[in-house]
This record gives sequence, structure tokens and C-alpha cells, in this order.
Amino acid sequence: MSESLKIEVVTHCYRYATLLRHQLSSLVLGPPPQGVQVTATVFHTPEDAETTRAVEWFAQQSVAGVRWNGQPLPTAELCRRSIGRNRAALTTLADWVWFCDADYWFTTECWEAFTRLGSTDARLIYPREVNGHRSHDLGDACIQRARETEGLVSVSISEFEPERMNRAIGGIQIVSGDYCREHGYLKNSRRAQQPRTEWQRTHEDVWFRRELGNSGVPVDLPGVYRIRHGQAGRMVPGLIL
Repeated sequence: MSESLKIEVVTHCYRYATLLRHQLSSLVLGPPPQGVQVTATVFHTPEDAETTRAVEWFAQQSVAGVRWNGQPLPTAELCRRSIGRNRAALTTLADWVWFCDADYWFTTECWEAFTRLGSTDARLIYPREVNGHRSHDLGDACIQRARETEGLVSVSISEFEPERMNRAIGGIQIVSGDYCREHGYLKNSRRAQQPRTEWQRTHEDVWFRRELGNSGVPVDLPGVYRIRHGQAGRMVPGLIL
């Protein structure tokens, strides 16, 4: 183990700039504790101007223990999420790589909990519980409030309730760095590495669990929140969240 515990959060963002602002704000408002370094890797396309502006704005914020890592991709490559995930996996320097979604929010307690995991042979882990908005209406209102705010945005913790998780789904796949560097993320799957012309429902997390042969090991990671929203970009053309 390196002197500092290194975690890389890998997020794809396509027309979800407001949600991404929440996630990146959480690293400013609740930074990792001393001894933990978090790299925020964001794959995005220059065609998505709002997301690009968000990535560039946060790149100018200096936060101890946080490194901003914006990664522009052609839209067709961004729309196949496993392409960026594979590139991040093969080049990561982290002890753990968190393959995430833009609607997740973290507190300092989450990063502190990684220091208590100790040594483990698990290749894939996930938080035992994730706190989600009690309703889509609350999540949609949270997004709307952020649209009217410049700079950092936050959430109201009282609006969330815990949900038990039973497998490492798409936004909570946390993989050991050693496994990532050796195997990548579905790097040998022609289907997973084929660009797409538009963003569709993603199945890469299912394929990845099958490749590993398990659903992941649940661990105690408090301070993980997910902003619920009633609409999805792939279902509403032109929708920007």
C-alpha cells in the first residue's frame, strides 16, 4: 500500500452538468481526510458545453487531497461508457477505482471509511447502503435549485433515506487498482469497446460482473448519496440535467 491511500472516481457525463456539479462540489465541501487522495476523472464531450464549463470551473478550485482530471472524448466514444472506463482502469495509479455515475454525492465520512477497509483480496466491492432521495420530486427540486446557483451546490441531507444494495450496480462498482491495471474494464470485449452514436441504457456493469464471476462484496461506506431524478437523458432527447 502506498503512503497515501489513492482513490480514483471515474464518471461519465453527457448532458448531466447540474448533477455533475453536485458530485464535484461534494469533493470541495467534504474533502478527503489527511492520508487519502481522490482523483476525480470526468469523461465528457466538448459538444456538451455545460458539462465542459463545469469541468473547467472545478479544475481551478484548489482542494487538499483532490486532483481534478477532465478527460474529453468524441461523443461516440463517450456514449459507450466502457471505453472511458477501460482507459482509466489501465492507466490508474489508485488503490481503488470507483466507477461512478454523475448523480452520486459524497461526504468526508465516505473517504474516511476507505482507510478502515484494511487488506482484502476482493476485486470488486460496493457500499452496503446508498442514501437516495425519498422521492423523484425531491430530487428534481434539488436539481432545479442548483440550476439557479453559480459555483458550488449542495444537497439537503434530511431529504434522503438509506437503501440497502445487493450488488455492484453501474454507479457503485469499486474495483481494486491492481485488477484494473492488469485487466482493464472489459478491454477484450468487442461489443464493450465499440463506439455508439447516442447514449442508451448501459449494460456494461452487468457484463463486468459476469467477467469477474461475482456481484461484489458489500462494505460499510457511509456518506454516499444519490440524487434521484424523474427523467433520463436517453429517454428525453435534448434533456439537460
